[in-house]
Amino acid sequence: MTYTPGSKQRAVGYFRQLTAVAIIFVALMATKPASAQEIAVGEGIALQWGQFYVADRYNTWKEQGLGAKAITFASGRLVLDAVLGGGVLIGTAAETPVVFAALNGLPVRIIATLNRFEPFDLVGIKQITTGKDLKGRRIGITQGTNAHYFFSKVLANAGLSASDVISVNLSPADFVSSLANGSIDAFIWTEPHVSQAMSMGEGKFHVVQFPNLYFGYSTVITLQNTIDKEPQTLVRALKALQSADRIIAKDANAAADLTADRIKLDPKIARAYWPRVNFGMTLTKDEIVRELESQAKWAIESKLVRPDAVMPNFQEVVVTQPFADAQAK
Repeated sequence: MTYTPGSKQRAVGYFRQLTAVAIIFVALMATKPASAQEIAVGEGIALQWGQFYVADRYNTWKEQGLGAKAITFASGRLVLDAVLGGGVLIGTAAETPVVFAALNGLPVRIIATLNRFEPFDLVGIKQITTGKDLKGRRIGITQGTNAHYFFSKVLANAGLSASDVISVNLSPADFVSSLANGSIDAFIWTEPHVSQAMSMGEGKFHVVQFPNLYFGYSTVITLQNTIDKEPQTLVRALKALQSADRIIAKDANAAADLTADRIKLDPKIARAYWPRVNFGMTLTKDEIVRELESQAKWAIESKLVRPDAVMPNFQEVVVTQPFADAQAK
């Protein structure tokens, strides 16, 4: 290589450019905020999970230094499976899948409840107007769900037992078509299936409500191992959901609309159903433990679990510390 004065000047210029780029890079790195902690969140498809949908839309996760990846599941049981498998850190589930998990010795924990309300109605032929009218009828249920548990309450309240009706175990996706083609006389479920059945029935069907028999919980679940190893991450996630609660309280219709868009529900139905849900995250341990024990007793007596299943210690299943810390900080 031949050295020349010109090459020296070019080298000095190149060095100066490199130095300038390095200074800018260091300055940018110094001002870059800390990276958000990535977490996976399991979300069911139902209106009562509104706080999660609002948190996603307004990214209240980011306020807590979290980068949440929402993964949607068709049911709370599938969310629970994902929690158990480590696919998501926290998720949504009604209390009944948690009952069955506990009966099977699985370490799923409830760390908050998003709302408590009466989720289910009966939709059926007009000859059914009371619980007693269910005798001898073919009723669509999804076995092992909180709707199944509610159905047992309806029967007991009417002085009937499971043997007095013909229970037809169906997927919720099959309720409306089965009612329309006469395979069943009624089904018990929630929206949007109730409205879909009413729109298809051409006046043949109606809705029957059975108030004050059952109030369901929409819970936030995780694993005991996560509570032990990542308590502050859970606290931040719950705070993000608290922010979502505040957004919902400020404009319920906007929250209902974005929820309807998320779960592909008619916004009119969402707005009409919204007040029924009683949004507001809380955790009343004694109250929910009593409900879990009641459902476990029902599951054992109905032979829905293995013969050697025993009543779990639900005091261990409901863990209050993450929610208490989220409230305090």
